[in-house]
Amino acid sequence: MNNPTIQAILSRRSVRKYLTKPIPEEMIQIIVKSGIYAPSAKNKQNWHFTVITEPQMIEKVNELTLLGMEKLGIEKEEGYHVFYHAPLVIVLSSVIEGYSGLNAGCAIENMAIAAKSLGIDSCIIGQTRYMYHQANHIDINRMLKIPEGYEHDCSICFGYIDGEEPEVKPRKQDLVDYIR
Repeated sequence: MNNPTIQAILSRRSVRKYLTKPIPEEMIQIIVKSGIYAPSAKNKQNWHFTVITEPQMIEKVNELTLLGMEKLGIEKEEGYHVFYHAPLVIVLSSVIEGYSGLNAGCAIENMAIAAKSLGIDSCIIGQTRYMYHQANHIDINRMLKIPEGYEHDCSICFGYIDGEEPEVKPRKQDLVDYIR
């Protein structure tokens, strides 16, 4: 089957090495719009996207996350960068209720697939939650323009891959049962 949507889904990988080449604004807007158009429970759409392209802010979030990881005793390699030096980071926050985690997952995956279809790779980052273990929540939320009443869900970084596409990892077997 030669379907571009299916191809984007099947070829998407978590990329951990990016070129510094910026992503054009029109592509950023397509990626964000794809997240906004994700399904949400009861169509509440109660999420918020903080789109970061400013290198100093990406570095600040990286530093805060690494400090939080250190405070919790989470080990990392020397020189580790949470966003792998990607030129675009989107922090997703939402009103935490009912299905907010599921809603966030749908939005993040929509953005990842949309980016892949545009030739842009991504990596979903859950570690940014650690920045809250070493700094004031209100200060971080204000810095990231997270609305009052919303909480951090996760982040995703985007960029043009530096190197070869990662190999497909083997898929687990026996994960599906059909009742027909």
